Amino acid sequence: MKFIQRLSFYLGGVSIGLIFLVFFLTGKRTQCTWFPESRVLADIGKKSIRLSPELRENLAQNDIDTLSIQLILKYGDVNFSKSDRDATPCKFYHISGREELSNTTLWVKNCERYATVEKIIYNDND
Repeated sequence: MKFIQRLSFYLGGVSIGLIFLVFFLTGKRTQCTWFPESRVLADIGKKSIRLSPELRENLAQNDIDTLSIQLILKYGDVNFSKSDRDATPCKFYHISGREELSNTTLWVKNCERYATVEKIIYNDND
């Protein structure tokens, strides 16, 4: 079999595979969470988010709302050196905000069925 014939069979198979992928995966909310940080944030995002009782009482006094908390939990940076991943039954994660929320840090208790925001810390880096 000549090289041109092998190349045409190869390109034909690749094109059929690409058409298959585009047809079946278009419009679906598929995600590839390869890195540990994105896995933690995706896992927390799937669960119901609770606020600790102390935080719920003081939320009106703080300069943060629940939308900002959700943005940090979706797009934040997980600091694994400050997190406690070996705690049982729930793991604790230190999640910092990005961009305009960069001075806000959340301590999140990630349990099997829910995630609880335990503490909010404000860093004054100005």
